Amino acid sequence: MAEVELRDVRKSFGAVQVIDGVNLTIGDGAFVVFVGPSGSGKSTLLRMIAGLETASGGKIMIDGHDVTYAEPAERGIAMVFQSYAHYPHVNVYENIAFNLRLSKMSRPEIDPRVKEAARILRLEALLQRAPAQLSGGAASACRHRAGDRAPSQGVPV
Repeated sequence: MAEVELRDVRKSFGAVQVIDGVNLTIGDGAFVVFVGPSGSGKSTLLRMIAGLETASGGKIMIDGHDVTYAEPAERGIAMVFQSYAHYPHVNVYENIAFNLRLSKMSRPEIDPRVKEAARILRLEALLQRAPAQLSGGAASACRHRAGDRAPSQGVPV
């Protein structure tokens, strides 16, 4: 698990400031949701944490290490995009477990993590369903949980 800390994180696109001095500490193992209208910077902030977007200023710390300018692969976290986040040929359980398997986590380690995520998101009854069989809300919950975790540790970011 990892603590994520944002210190005065800023992002500008030319003269337009889209993230203006965010200070935030996300505790080890915390489950965090960013909520706001379209264009408010939620995805930009997540992309900066993942290393897919460069911060214009401030510091991004993961487990006490400054990763502000580190490559995405050096951060130990992953991000998937909402519209392409499901693997349609496998069920909800396998979608949630996918990155945990990529990180070489064993099945005995993966199973309780997937089940706990399903419990938190109230998806327990849906674990054996295909993504196409889910409602929009259930699909969104699965998609966010499957994508917002550190691949090497299987934890939410």
